[in-house]
Amino acid sequence: MILRRLTTAFRKQDWFTVVVETLIVVFGVFIGLQVNNWNSARADKATGEAYLERIAEDVRSDGIRLADALQTWREDSDQAVIIVSFLEGERAETLTDWDAFQVIYWGAGWTPFKPNRVTYDELISTGQFGLVGDPALRRDIANYYAAMDSIAGFYDFPTPLRELVRSKYSPEAQAYMWEACFPEVQFSGPPGSWRDCAPFGDADSIAATLDSLKQSDELLDATRYTASIRIIAVIAAETDRIRAQELAAKVEGYLE
Repeated sequence: MILRRLTTAFRKQDWFTVVVETLIVVFGVFIGLQVNNWNSARADKATGEAYLERIAEDVRSDGIRLADALQTWREDSDQAVIIVSFLEGERAETLTDWDAFQVIYWGAGWTPFKPNRVTYDELISTGQFGLVGDPALRRDIANYYAAMDSIAGFYDFPTPLRELVRSKYSPEAQAYMWEACFPEVQFSGPPGSWRDCAPFGDADSIAATLDSLKQSDELLDATRYTASIRIIAVIAAETDRIRAQELAAKVEGYLE
């Protein structure tokens, strides 16, 4: 319709009409582009906020899981003191062979912690981190995950104890302990989740296993080393737990 009027105006050399119709076209295109820009900006803002909601959930869950890991690592550290003393020949009067047998076995494990970084990795890999509109908040989020990366080797420590210790236990003893002494729903639970189970039936086997463990200098060294890693993990986890809580609160405050 406008094109027809422009053609007619050109033929009649009606330059006023040509200018007016041209301005209408230009203004219409400008408005259309501006509306598209507004819609795009609104969509980007909504997408960025949706990502931030997920980041807040991820980070807050990190804080909760770190608190659980802290409890476990502290209990493991206490057990490590008992294990080191036992291997050095200093047994507490109240520590029976069966107690030592269990403590050393469970102490050979490690409860790992890894931050939930699914949302953050998605933002980075898709190049959408810029949708988080606040530069300071982007920096805080990036710093949080950088801090987690720097301590990851302590939180997910490949303890040498598992193979050193559990290779000394008979298959029958290990089967009994997993079936009778450890709840099925808590295979990665802390020492406090052990069942109060009766001693394994073969007392001679228990004593022989403990003697074999005592004779291993490699086991004593590995236990000391693992204990030192746990100390570092506990100290760092307390800081990171608070860091996670503060970042989650900051993100949630930004979204309000």
